[in-house]
Amino acid sequence: MSGFPNLARTLRPLLAWTKDTALPFWGTVGVDHKRGGFHERLDLTGAPVLDVPKRLMVQGRQLFVYSSAALLGWYPGGKELADRCADYMVGKFYRADGGPGWVHSLAPDGGIANPIRDGYAHAFALLGLSWYYRLTGDRQVIPVIDATIAHLDEAFAAKSGGYLDAVPPPDAIRRQNPHMHLFEAFIALAQAIGSEHYLAHATAMFELFASRFFQPSSGTLCEYMNDKLIPLSDAKGRICEPGHHYEWIWLLRQYQRLSGRDVAPYCEALYRHADTYGWDKGGFIVDELDLSGSVMTNSRRSWPHTEGAKANIVEGEAGRAGSDAKAAHCLSRLMDTFLCRPIPAGWIDRVSADGAPIVEFMPTSTLYHVFGAVSEAHRVTSPDVN
Repeated sequence: MSGFPNLARTLRPLLAWTKDTALPFWGTVGVDHKRGGFHERLDLTGAPVLDVPKRLMVQGRQLFVYSSAALLGWYPGGKELADRCADYMVGKFYRADGGPGWVHSLAPDGGIANPIRDGYAHAFALLGLSWYYRLTGDRQVIPVIDATIAHLDEAFAAKSGGYLDAVPPPDAIRRQNPHMHLFEAFIALAQAIGSEHYLAHATAMFELFASRFFQPSSGTLCEYMNDKLIPLSDAKGRICEPGHHYEWIWLLRQYQRLSGRDVAPYCEALYRHADTYGWDKGGFIVDELDLSGSVMTNSRRSWPHTEGAKANIVEGEAGRAGSDAKAAHCLSRLMDTFLCRPIPAGWIDRVSADGAPIVEFMPTSTLYHVFGAVSEAHRVTSPDVN
C-alpha cells in the first residue's frame, strides 16, 4: 500500500493530463518537423515561435522527457521522437564549429547563433543522452558522453574548484546552478551506464556542494559566488531560492542511494529553511529569499512546485512527517494555477504575487520539470512500480 495516499489522489488527473494531453501535444505541435528537433517555445495560442534561437538545453530536456516517457509506456511515439531528437542534437550542436563540446544555440536558419560552451547546457546534453542510453542501449552515445565530460574537465575546470559557468565565462560570477544540473547528469549516467567514472564525478559535485555552496550558518544554498567560490559581498550573494533547495534535496537523496553517503543533515537544513520561509500566504513557493528568510522576489513560477513535490516525496520516504500532504499540495498548486492554460496542453510558467500571468509565451523547457514531478509521484504511488 502506498505511503502517499494524498499524493496518489492528487496525481490521478495530472497523470492523465500528462499522458493524454501534454505528451501528445508537445510531441507533435512542439516538434519542428521542418528544421529538426523541438521548438524552443510556443506562443500563448499554441503556435510555434520560429524567430528565436534553439538552445541545446531545451533539446536535452526534451530528449530526457520522451526517452523516459517511452520507458514508462506513457507515449507510444516516444522512442521515435527520442531517436530523432538524439540525432538532431548530436548532429547539429555537438562540435558544430569544429571545436570540442556543444554550441549553446542555433539560429532560425540552422546556423550557429551562439558558439559559447555553456556548462548548464552541457549538463542537459548529458542528461538527455543518459536517458536515451537507458531507453535504447545505444553504445554509440557513450564516446560522445565521455568526450563531453573530458571537455568539461579540461576546458571548464576552475582553479578554486568545480567548473566555470561557460567558456569563455560571461562574467566574473560563479553560479551553483550549472553544478547542480551536472550533479543530476552524473547521477543519471551512473544509474544508466554504471561506470565508477560517472559516480566519481557526481561525488566531486557533492563535495563541492558540501564545502562551498551549502552555508551551514544559515542552512541555505548560495546561488552566486566570486571566482574563489566565496559568496558575493553584495545583496546578490545573499540570495537563496527555495526551489533550488528542494531540487538539491531530491538530488542528494538520489546520490545517497548510489553512494551510501549520509546526506540527511544537508537535506534537513535545506528543507527547514525552504519550508519555514519559502512559502507565501497564498500557499505558493516564492522565487527568491535572502539568507534571513526575507522575500526578495515574490513572483511565483511553476518549477519550484514540481521540485517541492519531488523533495517531499524523497523526504517522505526517509520518514519526514507531513510530506505526503505537502507533496500533494505542490501538485495541486501546479494544476490549479500553472497548467492547462492558456490552452489545454499548455502552461503559464510565471505569475505575479496576485496570480496574474507575467509571461508572453510557453517555454518548452517547462515540460522537463512537470514530467519529472509526475514520474516521481507515479514511482511512489503506483503498485506496478514499487
